Amino acid sequence: MDTLYRDLALTFEGRDKVLGEFLIKFTSDRPGILAALSNVFADHGINILNISVNRAQLLLHFVVDLTNMDTSLNDLEKEFRKFSFVEWIRYRVVDKEAVMVPSLIMPTFRDKQVLIVELERLTDLVNNDVFRGIIRELGERDASTLRNNNLSEVVRMGQFRGLGRITLMERDGTVSIRSCSELNNKQVLEALLIEYYTGFLRQLLKHNVELASKSYDGECVVVVFKVLR
Repeated sequence: MDTLYRDLALTFEGRDKVLGEFLIKFTSDRPGILAALSNVFADHGINILNISVNRAQLLLHFVVDLTNMDTSLNDLEKEFRKFSFVEWIRYRVVDKEAVMVPSLIMPTFRDKQVLIVELERLTDLVNNDVFRGIIRELGERDASTLRNNNLSEVVRMGQFRGLGRITLMERDGTVSIRSCSELNNKQVLEALLIEYYTGFLRQLLKHNVELASKSYDGECVVVVFKVLR
């Protein structure tokens, strides 16, 4: 599997460490900002554990290990404020706690707040008609925001919904969605793929679709839809 599984980093192990999080607002988005800020941490022996960026909000969030820092927090803040592109900075430090939970960041998808649930937790819910309808509607809404006509590219939206590594094949009036994941329950993934891409393809193609077949191939799930033209 040559795909990065990106941990949302909800907690950080902090026993015998001094951990901190920094939220930095920058005035404009231009090349070199991330590198410049990262270098300040590196110059003072601070190890970066996680970085998140929201370019719409012009915000950068760092989780760092301050254990071996060779300066004070006050002087570190002054150094950041010397950059003309830094509008303001917020930070907090957790000293030698078992874990640190970042509090200056909120998980979002397309700038909308989201609730994170592991797919394995959905085993019972996928048999609920109301829940399946919600997943289908989610696919429709995702497709309605896209204007790219390259179907093989836009179907990857499901990948960022957590539905595995997505690839597509079109042939003879059918669309095959292949999802590969070594982490998740195949039965749950199959059910979610069927509902999400029924809504997604119907909205994007402006035609009804129906499930033609479903199968497993190693760690992958394949669902094939017939396009009803």
